[in-house]
Amino acid sequence: MELEEKVKQYFENPRKIKEVTPGENYTLYITFDNGEKRKLEMADELTGVFAVLRDKSRFEKVFINDVGNIAWNLDEDVDSSLHWENQIDICKDSAYMDSIPLDH
Repeated sequence: MELEEKVKQYFENPRKIKEVTPGENYTLYITFDNGEKRKLEMADELTGVFAVLRDKSRFEKVFINDVGNIAWNLDEDVDSSLHWENQIDICKDSAYMDSIPLDH
């Protein structure tokens, strides 16, 4: 299936993230609202604004933000709801389309 068709198909029934768990080698395990479990491998993506996540202790502090995206706070002492530039995130739609289904 070509990318454009895959994106069109996804947006007919977009998913919401219910749970995100960090794993080994900069991998995220994501559970979506339909019960589907997927894996997002990020090791090769930790460049640019995401380079700070090469620090494993920071990477492991992943959470779902108030708009439903996968996120990390850059400074834990800063309120990201007041200072938006303190948070980096991955759109839930991208997280779904860029991840691979788990077989179990």
